[in-house]
Amino acid sequence: MKAVHCKCLLLLICVWTPAEIVLAHSDHPIGKQLLEWHPDVNVSRTLTMNIDFHGGDWFVSWRKPGRIEDRDGHQCLVGPYFFFDVDDDFAFNIDETISLELLFDRSLTDGFNLSYDHAVNPEAKQFKLNPAYEKRWERVTVQLERARLANRKYEKTDFAIGALGAKHPQDRDVNGELALCGLKISREQLEQSEELELGTIKLDIRNEEDLPDSVRVGLYDPQGRSPMPGDEAVTLEPFSSPFKQWPMLSKISSWPSEGRYVFYVDGAYQAPVPAGSYDLVIYKGPEYRLVHQKVNIEAGKLRSVDIKLQRWKNMPAKGWYSGDAHIHIGRPEPSKNKGVLAFTRAEDIHVSNLLQVSNVGASGYYPQYAFGPEGHFVRSTHALVSGQESPRSSHRGHTIGLNATKYVWSKEDYFIYDNIAKLVHRNGGLWGYAHVAIDSFNVNYGLALDVPLGVVDFIEILQMGSLNTSYLYDFLNLGYKLLPAAGSDYPFIGIAGSERVYVQLDGQFSVQAWYDAWVSGRSFVSNGPVLEFSVNGDTNRSEFNVQRGEKVSISATASVNPDMDSLAKLELVVHGEVVKTVSSDKGAESLQLSYDFQTLESQWLAIRAYGKENRVAHTAPVYLYVDDDQRFWNPAVAVDVAAKYVDVLEAFRASRPDLDEDWERGDTEGSLLTRWDADKEKLDRRIDRARDEYQKLIRQVAERNDQ
Repeated sequence: MKAVHCKCLLLLICVWTPAEIVLAHSDHPIGKQLLEWHPDVNVSRTLTMNIDFHGGDWFVSWRKPGRIEDRDGHQCLVGPYFFFDVDDDFAFNIDETISLELLFDRSLTDGFNLSYDHAVNPEAKQFKLNPAYEKRWERVTVQLERARLANRKYEKTDFAIGALGAKHPQDRDVNGELALCGLKISREQLEQSEELELGTIKLDIRNEEDLPDSVRVGLYDPQGRSPMPGDEAVTLEPFSSPFKQWPMLSKISSWPSEGRYVFYVDGAYQAPVPAGSYDLVIYKGPEYRLVHQKVNIEAGKLRSVDIKLQRWKNMPAKGWYSGDAHIHIGRPEPSKNKGVLAFTRAEDIHVSNLLQVSNVGASGYYPQYAFGPEGHFVRSTHALVSGQESPRSSHRGHTIGLNATKYVWSKEDYFIYDNIAKLVHRNGGLWGYAHVAIDSFNVNYGLALDVPLGVVDFIEILQMGSLNTSYLYDFLNLGYKLLPAAGSDYPFIGIAGSERVYVQLDGQFSVQAWYDAWVSGRSFVSNGPVLEFSVNGDTNRSEFNVQRGEKVSISATASVNPDMDSLAKLELVVHGEVVKTVSSDKGAESLQLSYDFQTLESQWLAIRAYGKENRVAHTAPVYLYVDDDQRFWNPAVAVDVAAKYVDVLEAFRASRPDLDEDWERGDTEGSLLTRWDADKEKLDRRIDRARDEYQKLIRQVAERNDQ
């Protein structure tokens, strides 16, 4: 790009500190810094940022933000990860091989990662330099095959270069920084290609009620290349720059092209495209059938395509409404609502939780203009709801507050998470832990401490295609009630709605009814399959009082949209152990399970399903109380589990944050360790309280066994 227009938005946010409101400003959510490094006239901008999860691999800056240093007369980029914007007059929206000549200072550089805007998929390569090379400076030439260079990387850049150690998971045996001291870009075809003949595509999208509806669209030529979307496509703002096109990190099984770039339309769309044959793909979440059509666009002509969406399942008709607990889209003003809802409705998310974000050094990323009912934007049965991912740290876990009437953040006592949890609860919200599915950010420390303190409502057990039940089962077996949650973490990981939680409502949809039903009723998490189940024929409740020895009948059905996957197995889990499995070697659209047993003690149970291609679903626990005993723990394992978390707490007590593990070091370097030291005494007292709770559980099991 030739020019970038930036504006800094000052945002007055309601922040909790002892009786004060503070003024904070929203900086860039992934640490963007513009660097005045111009090694080639055809590179218009150089930036450093701390994350790139859409570059064909998982890149994270574990060191200080990138900077410019003089190294023996060379002006060098020194740091973990750098982005480059190619001047559009040199190359834009091409499909060619581009050459880069790079000069490295080998005293710091042992290799590099390179990612770029590929014509079909984001592409990443890794280059390890010869360790026997003895000279100070080394020139390396690399080829970018099928480079698109259409400003589709973060902040409208085209390629990125980073240290070998700037990847997730972190490899401490390779350098986390490099020194890039020269860069030249060349193109065999110096002149821009002749302009292609254009036709026009016109889309009209209607749902089963014959109303215009928003959808995800893929449009691909035979090589998988996507035309640049027109102005009528929905504008996405995944970080701080507007995009019309965004890459999928994964695609469903029946996606008919290797192309990964998609765009969104809100009912109707018209745009010029190069003449030719295309695969048109229309997607609207797991409850609708995928639409795939071959479309031929003739030069100078209009091609109209009318799409009538067809449901695979109508979950709202059965009282089930989906929600994504973890989305990051800024709404600093109500004018953003229409565009944001067009995107989330295209993925058919009924409750989209838009999370404002903090760390110990910053409080206002992805700002929301209001919280509580004033921050709800509802159209029919689709809603935007303000929430927060705060507090959060790489050393103690990331947490989420949902549907509270205020945004709660305090730099004071930042590591004393339960303070914030109680304020979220006082303001009508729910509070829980994020990223449990991928076991990131030392979430074990946070869970070991805060679950026995009684402040955790839910944990995010499904994310990034991964279902992790280990923590959920541990704490259920200790007798702590927890709700499973699922979230996409858009735009960092998946597309909004890639993981979701379904909640069963008894009555009409409203935002508050959805949250109330989640807490008290039936729910399940899913990235595709849907679950229906009953206990003694009851399809609504999640808690049951039964008599000792009474027969209990479980019935469950799992199904999955055949355009997404086929089912491999359906399981009934009791106290964390599988007691019944129904499977299909070939894969099935649906599976049914029935199981009868006699209850001898109070317990919890759950249903889970697995597809053949990484699609999963898991219900919230169902509780059976025998003879009014509401202790549903599992005494057979409770002692070992409690002892394990006592050990976790002691490891937490002995630990200290490491800046080299912090993904947001640019924000936190000046305050992370200072704040930790200031909070440590209070944190230790809470560790003592949590340890006492585990030890009390251990004594109760011993007393039970003695009876």
